[in-house]
Order: sequence, then C-alpha cells, then structure tokens
Amino acid sequence: MPSTLRARLTAALVTATALATVGALTAGCSVGPDTGPNIVRGDQPDDAQNAKPVQPELSAPKNDLNWRSCDSSISKAYDLTVPDGVIVQCAKYEVPVNPDDSSGDTVSIGAMKATTKATPRDAPPLVLTSGTDLPSSRTLLALADGEGKVVLDRQPVVAVDFRGTGLGATVDCLTSAQRDVLSTSAAGPGRDVAARATAVGTAARAAADLCSDTLSPDQLNYSITAAASDIEALRSRWDVDRIALVGVGAGSSVALSYAAAHHDQVGRLVLDSPTGYATPAREATAARARGVQKSLTTFAQRCAGAGCALGADGAAMLNRVVDAGAAGDLGGVSDSEVIDAVSTAIAIGDMSQAGLRKLGSAIADADRGDVAALKAYVKAAAAVRGTDGRLVGVCNDLRGRPGLQELPGLAKDWSADAPMTAPTAALSLASCDGWGSTDAPSAPDRLPVDPLILVGANDPFNGSTVVDTLAQTLGPTKTNPTAVGWDGLGFSVLAHSTCAADVVRDYMGDAPLTGPTERSCPA
Repeated sequence: MPSTLRARLTAALVTATALATVGALTAGCSVGPDTGPNIVRGDQPDDAQNAKPVQPELSAPKNDLNWRSCDSSISKAYDLTVPDGVIVQCAKYEVPVNPDDSSGDTVSIGAMKATTKATPRDAPPLVLTSGTDLPSSRTLLALADGEGKVVLDRQPVVAVDFRGTGLGATVDCLTSAQRDVLSTSAAGPGRDVAARATAVGTAARAAADLCSDTLSPDQLNYSITAAASDIEALRSRWDVDRIALVGVGAGSSVALSYAAAHHDQVGRLVLDSPTGYATPAREATAARARGVQKSLTTFAQRCAGAGCALGADGAAMLNRVVDAGAAGDLGGVSDSEVIDAVSTAIAIGDMSQAGLRKLGSAIADADRGDVAALKAYVKAAAAVRGTDGRLVGVCNDLRGRPGLQELPGLAKDWSADAPMTAPTAALSLASCDGWGSTDAPSAPDRLPVDPLILVGANDPFNGSTVVDTLAQTLGPTKTNPTAVGWDGLGFSVLAHSTCAADVVRDYMGDAPLTGPTERSCPA
C-alpha cells in the first residue's frame, strides 16, 4: 500500500514540476538566469549554506477559547465516558453563517480539546477535523481512547466539529418519516433498487425543500469551504500565525480547502485516511462501495481468527444478514442500517479480540432471527452518522450526482467488486436527490510544509482507493510528502496506530521528517 501510494505521488509531483518548467521556458525569462530552488550559491554566507532545514514555527494560542469540563455533554451526545488518563474540555465559538458576510447571522461551532497530565501547557495544538464522516469531537474521543493517545502527551488535540453537527448548534430540518426512509434506503419486501431509489428520491426532495426553508438563505453554507472558514476563525481567535492541521477521512477535504485558501497559515498538514478531493459523486461512491466491502470482509476474516460466532465463512453470514435487511426480513433493520452499524463499529468501536467477538455475536444472532444486539449497534451508528446536519453537509458537497434512473445500473456494475455494499452505496446517492450543491473548492497550489499522509488499507467509511486523485491534488504544490501505510481495522490511522502517532509526534517538531518517505506501520 505505501509503495503504491508513494509511486503515484512521486509520478504526479514529477509531472507537475516538469510542466511548471516547460511553462517557465515557454514564457521566457525577463529578469535573469534562475539558479533553481535547490542550488546553494557560492556567494552565500557560510551560516546560510550550513543552516539546517526547519519547518514553519508553531505556537500556543495567545487568546484561547473558554474551555470547560464537558463529561456530562459527552455522555449525553455519545453515550461515552471520558477515557482514563485523558482530560477533555469543550467550548463553542460563533462564526458568520455566511463566511463572506460578517455582518449577518452567526452559527455556534463546537470544539473539544483533549490533553493528559503530561501535555506541556505551552505546546502548540493539533487541530483535527473529520468533516462529515463523523463529528470531529467523536473522532477525537476515539483517538483519546486508542493507540493514538500517546500524541496527547506531547500536544493538545483540538477537534472542530463540522457546522451543524456534533457539540455545536445542530441542524433539525427533516421529519421523522423522511429520516426513516433515508436511513433504511426504503428497504422492504419485493422492492428492487429501482423501486427503492424512487422512494428514497421522493423523501429526499421533500427533505431538501424543508431544510432549504429552515436554513434559508444559508442552506449552502454548510459545506467543506465553510468548514475551512470555521477553522480559520479559530486560528484568528487564537492569534497565532500558523496552525497544525489533521484532516481525517472527509476532513482531509476540509484541510485541503483550508490550505488552498490560507497557504501561509498552514504549519503542518496531516492527511489521515484521506478521501478524494472534489471527486465527482459517481467515482467517490464507487470507491466507497469497494472500500466498505473490503473492510467488512477483513473484519469477517479477523473475527474468525478471534474465534467469534461468525465462523470460518463470516462474510457469507454477514451477506445473508444484509440480504435479509434488504428484503424486510430482519425485524425492522434494513440492509443499509446493517452496513452502517457494522462499519461504524469497525471505525470507532472495540476491535480487540473481545470486541470482535461481541460484534460477531450480534451478527450471528441476527442471522438466527434475534436482532436485539444488532439494534444497539444500529442505534449507536445513527446517533453519529444519521443526523440532519450530516445529511445537509454531505448533500451540499455532492457534485455530479447521477439521476435516479441510473442507480440500478450502477449498483449492478459495482456489484462485481462490491456485491455486499453496491446496492446501498448506489441508493445513498438518492438521499441527495433534489438538493443543490456548492461550487467545488479550489485545490492548494503551494504549501509551506511537506504533507504527512496516513493511509489505512481497511478504511470502513471511504476505502483507500483515492491515490490517483490525491496525487493530482498535491501535484501543483511541488511538495515531497511522507506516506505511511497501515493494514489495521478502524477509522483514522492516527487513532489506532502507536507507530503512526510516533511519526506524527516527530512531524510536529521543528525539523522536517528524516528517513524513508514511504513507511508501513504494523496492524
């Protein structure tokens, strides 16, 4: 995985550099000869020639948010307790709903800070966003309770929730009936993909009208671009020159959008389990179908290795449960809810042998007709991934959406590589039928620091087949990324890998990373 990523990134960066050189030669030189960016001139002082490379300086906030203990809020929002040894505080700050109009209405953004007793008080924070995949605060809790906790001993991590989600001001604009149709993808007896797409599309158009009326005139200001502006508002509030930013999953697009709009304010850039940047809906959804399929299959294999109730052919049992949900034969649980429940458990749940066996037992029980345990997983997934605010954000940034009549064909085409997940992936596109969409965000054309890229081979939300689009996005920046691959189960390599956390801790230092630019971390 890392060698493939590295090879494609290198090819893209070399191509971009070559094109830039051709462009310069074509334009001609009106000032004088160019010695090139990496040539040391003989007339430079000795100290300049011998200077060690440094990364942009980071600093602690000068004017911080009004942080408060929030254990009760976490328990209410996520049904969790704060991990042992971790100090979690929450805050809210106001930003303009329309980033281009500071005189208009404001919206409250939720933020969460995690530290330990060892965290230096003057350490610069690492800002985390996971976009619309999960509330960033929930992603931070997974990090604080996982292998990535070691990074907190060196610096605080501050999660900024995507507007309308998490611990800030949430969006409430759908009816219960619309939520039910969208969450189940209209599963039921005798319904094929075409019939389900029609039902989901009808509910989606009604939901789009309701949400537009509720949020008007700012319904499109819940987007990647707006989320990037919310991070800039935090940097400005902190009164620091630069921030360190980690974008997890869909948050990688928020991070890249921020980097495009605020080049000089980026001090570190970590792209963790990145998605394609401004990728058309068809391609992004196909990649997600393949990625979730791979994650589910890997889970079934490792569950069998842990002696769980799925047995030796766990993928077949899971597929039966999914099929029963599609047919309306699973006690009120649909196929899309099964996939969301299992993938979310893989993403942020307990993937120890005990955790694997617990999830495996819930699936095996459902295969025998007892869905009580599985419903608990469904409820937990819906709490973080079935909110109105998430739907608004997802739909606003979904571009080039296929028509409803195309979805059956896409489900059939994708089923060759993703037989378990293709139908629900295709139907997810119907959930945004009738919605408007924002303009595609600009890509960064330069960066003051080389990015660090963490790629999980079994990302249960988006998959890992985004290498080509990521290479195209980073090509114009002429940077030299370090790529780290990880073959474990879970969402966010940083949250689940001590090895990756150690690389991030080194990356946060003053000196650039040394050593291999392609690395692997054990699962």
